[in-house]
Amino acid sequence: MIFPYFIPPVFAFLASIFEKGFTNSIKKAVYILLSLSAIFIYCCVYLNGSDWPAYEIFFNEINFNNLIKEACLRGFEIGFSFSLLFLKTLGLNFMLSLIVMKIFSFVLISNFFYTFAQSEYAQGYAKNIFFLLFIFYTTNCMYLYVETIIRFSIALAIVIKSYKYLFLRKFFPFMFLLFLAFLFHRTAIIVLPLYFIKQIKLSTKWLCVVFAGIFIFLSPQSLLFFAKLIFGSSSSVFSLKLIGYLELVIKSNEVNPFAIGNIVHLLFLILILVYRKQLEKHTAFNKQFFVGLILFFFIYFTTMYMGPIGRVRLFYSIFFIIAIAELFSIRYMLQTFAFTMSICFWIFGMYKSIDENYCFKYYTNYLTATLEKKSDLSLYDKLMIYYGWEQSEVFNK
Repeated sequence: MIFPYFIPPVFAFLASIFEKGFTNSIKKAVYILLSLSAIFIYCCVYLNGSDWPAYEIFFNEINFNNLIKEACLRGFEIGFSFSLLFLKTLGLNFMLSLIVMKIFSFVLISNFFYTFAQSEYAQGYAKNIFFLLFIFYTTNCMYLYVETIIRFSIALAIVIKSYKYLFLRKFFPFMFLLFLAFLFHRTAIIVLPLYFIKQIKLSTKWLCVVFAGIFIFLSPQSLLFFAKLIFGSSSSVFSLKLIGYLELVIKSNEVNPFAIGNIVHLLFLILILVYRKQLEKHTAFNKQFFVGLILFFFIYFTTMYMGPIGRVRLFYSIFFIIAIAELFSIRYMLQTFAFTMSICFWIFGMYKSIDENYCFKYYTNYLTATLEKKSDLSLYDKLMIYYGWEQSEVFNK
């Protein structure tokens, strides 16, 4: 059953249509109801996703005596490990601890969009909180909260919180939050350059040349060459995963730079470069915002062959979501067509990601399982259900 996943984005899209007629109090009430529905659907999933078994095993084994050892053994960051142990000490079971962490991340990110939509910096459709949430739900929520990449999800939320201080140019609060995010997922360090790059000085023509070169000439083979050159004999988890995944991609021979997702993002990039002046303008905020936007696309196209490592672009995804919302409010030829096709692309992309992944297709919810008295299953029983889905998919094929 995949229907529940689409309730929040459909609700958000309908709310975005009528948003102009809402008073502030109604808008806030709808926002709260929408957020609660998304929390229930996405954050309270039970057996869905692929990462939770490893986290539950870790949760069951840790205590104050072995926490550091177990965290290092699994490569889990110390901030995440201490947080999980703290929730365990409070008496929460694993699933409730996971739900609390997901809600923390979800609320921080949603609140950022809500605050931004009401700020003086929001332009066009970016003022429509429900449209921003629609894009967020269809592009990010399945991966962040149903797949259960919880360490990354918390780090992402803290990074997004730090952007307030980035735009206010407050170095120490920004660095403190970035360090805190690093304690949950070390890839958060990729956001650090954003503080020091205040504007993109390259002309639009040169940006076109750079991205064309990346798209045309960058391949898994060249990435593997540079990865081995840079990391050499390093035994770090990141370098081993990167090199291993690139070698796997090359052996599978399933590389397709012209996949629909890559082409759509390339078209979005072209639109953004064409309307750069409207997005960048002449304020410090807009110049810094455009830097984040360009870094999003740079990371997207340089990591499109790197599988899970490509998730680091999500640290910059808020710039993409806001920019796309603004672009749809600029009048240009085929504007309505571009808007309609984008909506269809996001919905279809969400459907495809669910339909092709057995751990998404069979929706389960912890709260409803509690009401049915099925929430106290042992890890063994849960894994048997989980692997049963996998076997069912293999049999159906």
